[in-house]
Amino acid sequence: MRPDRSEAIILQSIPSRERDKLIVFLTPEKGKRKGWAYGARGLRNRFGAALEPLAKVELVFLEKESEEAVRIESASMIRSAFPAQQELARSLAATYIAESVETFVQADDPSELVYRLLDRIVEALLAGRPVEPIVAYAEVWILKLGGVFASIRHCAICQKPLERPLRCDIRGGFVCSGCAEPGVTLIANRVAELLGALLSTPVDAFAAMPIAADDLFELRALARDLRRYVLGHELKTHDLLQSVIRG
Repeated sequence: MRPDRSEAIILQSIPSRERDKLIVFLTPEKGKRKGWAYGARGLRNRFGAALEPLAKVELVFLEKESEEAVRIESASMIRSAFPAQQELARSLAATYIAESVETFVQADDPSELVYRLLDRIVEALLAGRPVEPIVAYAEVWILKLGGVFASIRHCAICQKPLERPLRCDIRGGFVCSGCAEPGVTLIANRVAELLGALLSTPVDAFAAMPIAADDLFELRALARDLRRYVLGHELKTHDLLQSVIRG
């Protein structure tokens, strides 16, 4: 059996049995995968810290058609996420973003855009950029690449150009005044401008922008409402991260 080799970002490392770990990882070509790292919890762990969440690594793994999880043979570190783990808010943000990606990316679906997004978000966290703008950027873009966050330029129903203020129908995206039904959410123009900047700016530059706290809160609330509507629940790490950021 010929081994596969791929660059990957670790999403989750789950202890299993006495000496092993089940690893969830993201690759640009093969999307989200699972793999067994046998002996990764042993005293003579040959993987070192390469299987920690959000580490960027080169994986060598074996795959059998009859098995869902591959067998990870080796993992070479490209970039550690360890420095981001030294600050509580940054560490929780990393965990939350990894959970978001794992939730919205389909298994075995090529995910080059999501991979590049996650790669740059981790770099921004490691560079010490403010945490909450990075989190907001991740929330919106993960939803957009997952097909949840619709265009802010054209009505989701009639495709006509959208006017201001933006109107968000939680069931179907942004709609024009003619298609809007009672109960749609009106988006303040300053928040719409911030959303437009987010969608057209690299994460590092967006996180360096002067952003009003209230505008950032409203933007994240919009992403949160869309995410909760689609999932029917909240991500496990959301509330804990919020308590730390707001605290």
